[in-house]
Amino acid sequence: MEIDYSPQSVPTAPYRQMAEESDTAVLFLHGITGSPAAWFPIARALSVRRLSVSAPLLPGHGTRWQDLNATTWSDWLEAARVEFDALSREHSRVVVSGLSMGGALALALGAGDSSPAELVLVNPALHIDSPLTPFLPVLKHVVSSVPAIAGDIAHPDRCEYAYDRTPVAAIASFASAQRRLCEDLWHVECPVTLLVSGRDGVVGPRTLRTLRAHLPRRPEIVSLRRSQHVATLDNDAELIAEVILTKARPSTAAPEGTAEHRE
Repeated sequence: MEIDYSPQSVPTAPYRQMAEESDTAVLFLHGITGSPAAWFPIARALSVRRLSVSAPLLPGHGTRWQDLNATTWSDWLEAARVEFDALSREHSRVVVSGLSMGGALALALGAGDSSPAELVLVNPALHIDSPLTPFLPVLKHVVSSVPAIAGDIAHPDRCEYAYDRTPVAAIASFASAQRRLCEDLWHVECPVTLLVSGRDGVVGPRTLRTLRAHLPRRPEIVSLRRSQHVATLDNDAELIAEVILTKARPSTAAPEGTAEHRE
């Protein structure tokens, strides 16, 4: 699938295109400190294939990192749920694709009252692999931000337009939600596809082990051998787009050789 990487006029703006003839919509959820820019090229490519697509801007994102510290997991999840419900009113199927924290939000939708047709998760984050994680509830009152976690991309010419600092209070809220979400994974009844980078500098292998152990049905796993964490803008973006298209249109056969590894 050909993907156009030229940026939109406002890179961090939400992107929403409805196709009147499509009974399926794809909801794209970006990661913490990130923006819809991480999904924009793929979402635009799928809209050309006559799929309805929506990549909302989550609260506290797309402005300055201080604004993210004023929001919590509940705000991000509610925004995702509102957009999911809006798409559900107009489409019989909604596939949810999430990157990093967006993957955690997608799982929370699947574990809750929403009914996604499929979840397609790119390097989802269910754990913060740092020795400081247990101290985040206290640390957030002492330190407002730490160096950025954004920009983990192998391709030299791609940008996710994320914050240049990581807000500690927001990360603390995310870490607390991760613990609760891990306990709720058994509620996720829809099919789950995991696209996992071999060179992820942000999310460690513990998340994959957790999902394999606690999801009620075995997830399909696709290896992204040429990409780092923000794989949606990296060297395997075309593969990710093809996988999402296949899940959005089950009758569409995946092109031979697109998945480097599947389980």
